[in-house]
Amino acid sequence: MNQWQNMISQLRKNGLTQVQIGKEIGCSQNYVSDLERGVCGKRLSHEIATNLQRLWKKQCKSKTATQVNI
Repeated sequence: MNQWQNMISQLRKNGLTQVQIGKEIGCSQNYVSDLERGVCGKRLSHEIATNLQRLWKKQCKSKTATQVNI
């Protein structure tokens, strides 16, 4: 599993749909599905990679840190 798959998996576990993720990062639901399954994603565009990292930090990083501290 690559880093993009991990990020999308965590976002989905936090309740976001593929459509919501796609809107936030600037791509289609189909592309998010492909990323999640590892069909593509070895070389993301800079814009999508940056947006995905930003969304993951906003939605998951603080929750992960909180869970680790429990």
